[in-house]
Amino acid sequence: MSKSELEVQVWFVNLIHDQKYITARWAKRYSKITGVEVEMLVKATILFIIGLLIVLKEPHYLANGLLVVVPIILTYLEPSERPATGIMFIYWTLFGVSVVFDRILEYIPLYYIFKLAAFIALFLPPSNPTIELIHKKINNIPEK
Repeated sequence: MSKSELEVQVWFVNLIHDQKYITARWAKRYSKITGVEVEMLVKATILFIIGLLIVLKEPHYLANGLLVVVPIILTYLEPSERPATGIMFIYWTLFGVSVVFDRILEYIPLYYIFKLAAFIALFLPPSNPTIELIHKKINNIPEK
């Protein structure tokens, strides 16, 4: 396993177990309520969302809804977890462009699953020299 793969894996494990993240706090709370262990609960949630995106007649509502609600929650309700301003600028720009072309691109099988994965990838830690360069450029954008 390369250093970049290990870095991404650690990032995902932290999102599930490190209580400083809203995802870990959510998973722990619902794990206690349901009696299901945290990893299984997270996997089931991901599979449920993927299943919905496959079977829904209008999956763009779910996909785009998640892509709007989650960054808003991170920005305004969990400011300690807010991504860098530069990342959010790129995120919202790409999101707007992708929404314009959704109706054309949705004929690609599993398009909305790939769309969610691509937008999640924007928040991954830098894992190769190209992404590191982008992160360095983005981090030079002044925060408000």
